[in-house]
Amino acid sequence: MLLGGTLAFFMVLTEYVLVSVTSAVTVTIAGVVKEAVTILVAVFYFHEEFTWLKGVGLLIIMIGVSLFNWYKYQKLQKGQNGEDDGTGSPMINPAAKYVILEEAEDRDEDI
Repeated sequence: MLLGGTLAFFMVLTEYVLVSVTSAVTVTIAGVVKEAVTILVAVFYFHEEFTWLKGVGLLIIMIGVSLFNWYKYQKLQKGQNGEDDGTGSPMINPAAKYVILEEAEDRDEDI
């Protein structure tokens, strides 16, 4: 029971750190990919029946994750190519709003 509790604690801690560094959407996408891998392992390793419903669901998952990654890639490329939009103000990086609290406290003490 101690091993299971320790693993659960570190899983939640890892998820917290991941959300604080990236975004909740990224963690959700990772969860969806995990579910797709679970389906594939069940079919290939445990020889579970692969129905058309599972196939459609897997296809939707793969299309959704691909579209999300394409969107993030396009957003990243736009941010790198247009850091100065010609108006004199640099573009704001949306990832900059995620700050680890310890770093924010250090900056507040310096001010």
